Amino acid sequence: MRRPSLQAWLQERQYATPYHWRQRGNDRIEYQLRTKVVFELAELTSAPLDLRPRLLDVGCGDARFTAEAARRADAVGVDVSHRALGYARRFAADARFVACGAEALSLPSNAFDVVTLLDVIEHIHDDDEARVVAEARRVLRPGGRLVISTNTDRSARELKHFRHYPVRRFRALFDGMSDVRLLGLIPYFPALRYLMAAPIVGRLWRSRIRLCHPAHGQVILGVGRKPPQ
Repeated sequence: MRRPSLQAWLQERQYATPYHWRQRGNDRIEYQLRTKVVFELAELTSAPLDLRPRLLDVGCGDARFTAEAARRADAVGVDVSHRALGYARRFAADARFVACGAEALSLPSNAFDVVTLLDVIEHIHDDDEARVVAEARRVLRPGGRLVISTNTDRSARELKHFRHYPVRRFRALFDGMSDVRLLGLIPYFPALRYLMAAPIVGRLWRSRIRLCHPAHGQVILGVGRKPPQ
């Protein structure tokens, strides 16, 4: 049995409070944009109200995204942190929650139309990365969509993360899937050298938080469709 890691300890420390629900300023704007993009990639923006898809949010944490998803889908959240799930059950009463690790989901195969791994894969130990992605695909129905977001190697490394992803390694998470699409996101104020290179008018109106080419983002989002079995 692997000893608890520094990364896991730091992540659990953050759940002393439900920190995703306290976002302000740029963090809130970035979260809203990312959530909008995830719904579009998962094709949840146009789903008929009388035909609710089944969605699994792996590594749901305190369930801010799961709560949003439960308005559009029959949502289930899983997380290894019992402290985080305590907040999740309080704030997202319309969703169901299961305590388990992402590398061994205690859920049936082919059960979900959408599976999300949002800002999760960078918290997974290197030895478990492939197993976590395989489990996400296992519980996804044929034709269902897997959506992943994480930090790229253009963003500053955080102590609670095992790795950040170059575009090629991130794209490999979707190997064997169809209709793969990647998007970049810039969640911070642009670096001074980029700001100064922009036209004066562009400096005034250009959004600080915006989508971009995957190679230019500090955050990357991707979607792939599970092929027929």
